[in-house]
Amino acid sequence: MSLLSRWLTATSGVLTVAVVTWARRRRTSGPVPVSPSPLQDIRARLLTAESDVRLGGLRDWVEYGESRVENRQPALDVLCEALRELPWPGTEADQRWRSVLQASLAARLRPGPGFWLGSDVDLRHTTLVDFDLSECRLRAARFDGTRFLGDARFDQSTFLGAFQARGAFFGRHVLLTRSVFARGLGLHGSTVCGNGELSHIHVAGPAVLRGVRFSGRADFTCSRFGSELDCSRVRFAGRAVFRRAWFAGASSFAGAWFRGREDFVDAVFGGESSFENTRFGHRVHAD
Repeated sequence: MSLLSRWLTATSGVLTVAVVTWARRRRTSGPVPVSPSPLQDIRARLLTAESDVRLGGLRDWVEYGESRVENRQPALDVLCEALRELPWPGTEADQRWRSVLQASLAARLRPGPGFWLGSDVDLRHTTLVDFDLSECRLRAARFDGTRFLGDARFDQSTFLGAFQARGAFFGRHVLLTRSVFARGLGLHGSTVCGNGELSHIHVAGPAVLRGVRFSGRADFTCSRFGSELDCSRVRFAGRAVFRRAWFAGASSFAGAWFRGREDFVDAVFGGESSFENTRFGHRVHAD
């Protein structure tokens, strides 16, 4: 055998070994399965249709949030997502599960055992039934486009961030009595089919109620607005009470429609006020 022949034979052997090794590695180097994180597993169980699995996921959800402070906000985000994903009206089991999730959320936001300080809530475009966040303490709350069926209670609560419920639908009464809104209150374009109870509220930031429709009474007795108030184009179908209300900044009722009786007795306007193109269905009480 010539030198050239021996060299070709040796080279082909090396190449064959290399090709076989590369093929084996390729077959064994497929995508490595990734196990879901504990929170992803909890999320999947909260969204399942089996009640026992749901309850197990909720128990693990509490343990996960309680284990470390930094786990609390991600856990709340998952719970809010589970509420958003629930169908409406859904089955009777879905309706009971909605009540359980709402109660679990409120329990973490209400000072006392199990309270999670400094939490945000994002429930935009969610259907909530007899929702109750009364006496809670949290940072920001977002309810843009949310449907509240039954009463919606936020009374005696403190919101250290902004409260936004733009375009929300309140199927009955909304109660915000004696609540504090440190960064503002936004109800732009919302509909309140019952009464709006907003007496004794304190709003440090801008309050935007532009275009809100109140079918029942709107009670702002003794409320305090530390910044601008925008009530332009609001429709007050029932009685509108601003008795002893305090407006520190500019306030606008331009284009508003008071179809019921209105009461501004002892109200204090510290900034400019506008009632341009405002319609009054009855005599204004502002003694």
